[in-house]
Amino acid sequence: MSRKFCARVSCGARASAILLINARELAAHVVDIREDTGIAGVPLCRAHADAVVVPLGWTLADSRSPVSEPELVLIDDAASDSSESSGTLRLPTMKEADEEDLEEAAGGEIPPLLSRAFRAAGLD
Repeated sequence: MSRKFCARVSCGARASAILLINARELAAHVVDIREDTGIAGVPLCRAHADAVVVPLGWTLADSRSPVSEPELVLIDDAASDSSESSGTLRLPTMKEADEEDLEEAAGGEIPPLLSRAFRAAGLD
């Protein structure tokens, strides 16, 4: 585990990557952080390394090793209690009463700003 912390302001997460910038070649590289290398760069946590963007005309290369994402598992409502303790994720469902409450809260009308946004997006 890295002993470095993310260089972004107000981020206290451990660094998992290093951002290397080569201004002469207009290139940036995101690489895995390793304890044994003395690479000088900007240490970043996973979230901030995933969010790196470069100016127009620059290239960004991400050479980090892939991290497997957790698989989302949907569970039937009739599942037994033993499946809940196995660490699977249960997504909430919207009941008819909840839908009626939402319709009442919206007043049946779409606010003007939202309506304008829908028209601009072609969803009118």
